[in-house]
Amino acid sequence: MLRSRGDDARALLRPELHHFLTETLSLSAWYPESVHAELLRAGAQLYPGSPDRALELMGESAAVGHSELFRELLLGPGSASRAFALWSTQHDTGELRRVRESADRMTFELTGFEDTSRELCLVLTGYWRATFTLNGCSDVTVEKLACRLWKDSSCLWRCSWKREVGL
Repeated sequence: MLRSRGDDARALLRPELHHFLTETLSLSAWYPESVHAELLRAGAQLYPGSPDRALELMGESAAVGHSELFRELLLGPGSASRAFALWSTQHDTGELRRVRESADRMTFELTGFEDTSRELCLVLTGYWRATFTLNGCSDVTVEKLACRLWKDSSCLWRCSWKREVGL
């Protein structure tokens, strides 16, 4: 979206980030989380609707893309317990853990991740929602319970869902 609306995106980004609109990005390179947050923020502002919803949609879209690339991790029995494994392939700090609270509820906790942002938290909210939906769950809700941005020691989400009998 940023590249397709280059002039609008340039107006939202610091000049030192304009190169992201034209240069080829390396899929295997590490980019600072603060840069990621700023690019997410700009994209959300270009979205025709609520920027918060745009960020959640970005997370949902990422989950769909990951389910195609990492099908064995994200889809099927036990996928909720494996979805967190992707965190370390995409981030060089922080540990993502999950705790199953009941048959239809679990929490995800992100600890040791110092460079969080409101944008990333909203993207992860959408990611969790889509991961459960892709696995046949309905009425998926994701609630943010704690956040480093709120001065908590970690970021914590609670996910709950309904599942049809036999799935």
